[in-house]
Amino acid sequence: MPKRFARVLAVLVLSGLSAVACGGADAPPPSPEPRPAPEKAEIRVGFVPLADAAPFFIALRKGYFAEEGLSVRAVGATGSGMAVPTLETGGLDVAQTDYVTTFMADAAGKSLQLAGVMAEAAEDSYGLVVPSDSPITSVRKLKGRTVAVNNLNGLATLTVQRMLKDAGLDAHDVRFAEVPFPEMSGRLKSGDVDAAWAGEPFLSGPEGLRRLTDPVPGRLRGWPTSGWMVTEKWRTENPRTLAAFQRALARAQRVAADRKEVEAVLPTYTKLSPQAVARVSVGTFPTAADPGRLQQVADVLEKHGYLKSPLDVTSLLATTG
Repeated sequence: MPKRFARVLAVLVLSGLSAVACGGADAPPPSPEPRPAPEKAEIRVGFVPLADAAPFFIALRKGYFAEEGLSVRAVGATGSGMAVPTLETGGLDVAQTDYVTTFMADAAGKSLQLAGVMAEAAEDSYGLVVPSDSPITSVRKLKGRTVAVNNLNGLATLTVQRMLKDAGLDAHDVRFAEVPFPEMSGRLKSGDVDAAWAGEPFLSGPEGLRRLTDPVPGRLRGWPTSGWMVTEKWRTENPRTLAAFQRALARAQRVAADRKEVEAVLPTYTKLSPQAVARVSVGTFPTAADPGRLQQVADVLEKHGYLKSPLDVTSLLATTG
C-alpha cells in the first residue's frame, strides 16, 4: 500500500470512530452484525490514574469491551514514558500516552502508533501547584527552584517551559525532577520539590496545596493531551483486536460527555472521596482524532527542540484496515 494512501486511510479510520459514538447520554450498542473474533481475547491495558482515563473505565463498567469480545485487564502505570518499554516487551498490549511522549519515542526510533483518543485540555484540568504556605507566588519566582513532573520528556515539561518563556525565563532556570503523580503531594509537603505539574485528581484531591497557575494557557486550550498507543508490530498482528478496542472506547468517549458518568467512575480507580470528585475539573473527551491539532503538537515540539526534524503525525495513526 503506498505510504500516502496509508496516511489518508489512517485519518479516515480514526475520524470514523465518531460515527460509532452517536446518540444520547449512553451510546448505542455495537452493530448486531457478527464480526470475526479478536485475535487476542484478553489484553492488558496500561493507564495513568488521571481523570483523562475516565472513558476507559466507563467502557469497563458498562461492559463495552466485553460486548466486543475483549477481556481487559487494567494495569496502573506512573506515566506514559515508563509504559513504552513494557509495550515493547509485550507486558502491555495498549497503554495510555501523552502525545509528546509518543512523538518523541518515534523520533528515537521506537515503532509506536496512536490507537485512540482520550482527552483535550480544558481550563483548570491541569495545574502547577505549590504548598499552601509557599513563598512562590508567580512563575518568575520559580527561578532556581525544583519542579516535579511525571515525565522528564513529556507534556508537563513542555508546558512548564512555555510558561517559563512567557515569564522571561528559560528551561535552565529551574530543575526538573521526575516524580509519579501519587507521590507529588508528599514530596511538595516535605520540601523535596518546590512546585509540581499535576492533572486531576491530583489537583482537587490533596489538601494543603495551592494552584500557582494553569499550565495550559489560552493558546493551548483544546490541545489533544492524551491518547492510547500500541506498537506497530502489535497493531499489525492484531487488527481485529485493535478495532474492537477502538469501537468500545468510541462509545465510552461519547458517554463521558456527561459529567455524572465521569464522577461515577473516578472513585473506582482513584482515591478521591465523593466530596473531592465534585471539585474535579476535567477536560473534554473527543470521539475522534484530529490530525490537524495533533500536528500542531508536533510542530511545537520541533520549535522547542524536542524534535530535531518535522514529523508528519498521520504516519503514526494506527489503522485497522
